[in-house]
Amino acid sequence: MKVDVQAVEEELARIQRELTHSEVRTSLFNLVVMSPDAQQNMVDDTLNYLLGKRAARVIHVANSDVAESRIDVSARCFVDREHKGVCFQEIVITNGRDGAGGAPGTWIPLLVRDIPTYVLWLDRLTGRDALFTHVQTQADKILLDADHCIELGDDPDEVIAILRRVAVGEAVPVADFSWQRLRPYRQLTALAFNGERAEWLQEIAKVVVTGLPDMSVRYFGLWLAERLGWTPVEPLRFHDLHGRQVEIEATHGDGDCEVAIRVELNGDRSVVVRAFENGCADVEYPGGADEHIVTVPESGEILLEEVDAVYADGLFRDALAGASLKPAAQ
Repeated sequence: MKVDVQAVEEELARIQRELTHSEVRTSLFNLVVMSPDAQQNMVDDTLNYLLGKRAARVIHVANSDVAESRIDVSARCFVDREHKGVCFQEIVITNGRDGAGGAPGTWIPLLVRDIPTYVLWLDRLTGRDALFTHVQTQADKILLDADHCIELGDDPDEVIAILRRVAVGEAVPVADFSWQRLRPYRQLTALAFNGERAEWLQEIAKVVVTGLPDMSVRYFGLWLAERLGWTPVEPLRFHDLHGRQVEIEATHGDGDCEVAIRVELNGDRSVVVRAFENGCADVEYPGGADEHIVTVPESGEILLEEVDAVYADGLFRDALAGASLKPAAQ
């Protein structure tokens, strides 16, 4: 598959002129999307949130079962208040069974140089080693959704190992939508142990998480472990600073609330965070309770936040850094 880069650029310029009839804002970044062809609706929903807010060169490499790879060029534009076009220059490369579309020599020459390149990985991580390695060499930052990887068949332990190698071992900025969707629940849990209640953090015996995907539960455990100095001995089992076992348990729940996090303390006490579908949240603790509002960001909101900064969340990297399992003491 031979790509005529000049012809692609000319076609993009022509389409933009037809759509806007005005000056077009320069692309701020490249966004390379890697996904199965069946995920097109998910990709569109995520990108639609950025339309009119940021100008970008979008290169979507979609794995498909068609025999031969092909390339399609289009654009989506929005005219802003200054009467300038804010456009997505979209290049969709259908990677067929010939594998030509996914080859680095096909999509890398289409990147606009001297601007950041973000890679939105919406495919399985395991079994895609060669392509993922090529992506790393081009990416200023890798974005992914680990919960989606698990839905596609990836193993959580393998996903964490890959992300730890890339983000910690190779120091590539990595952002995970799953981690970001967990942010309001991490914040609520931290608030629950605010002030004088902070001393209870040394008395945690067990944590029961209800209503979150498996990968998010893993991340919640790694976040707690990193913040509190716990040592992981199994994916959801840790030793605290005193050598006592702390287990993270995941349950499906009974439908009363969207998400619940029950932190069981020594002495038959507990702190419970409950977040409901209407955005309300309760934090119950021995001797009192608080009410809060919780907002879980959508994928489009997370994407906008991540493409506005090349750096990655240091808390996420620290949580991954501590994910290596240590042998349990004999």
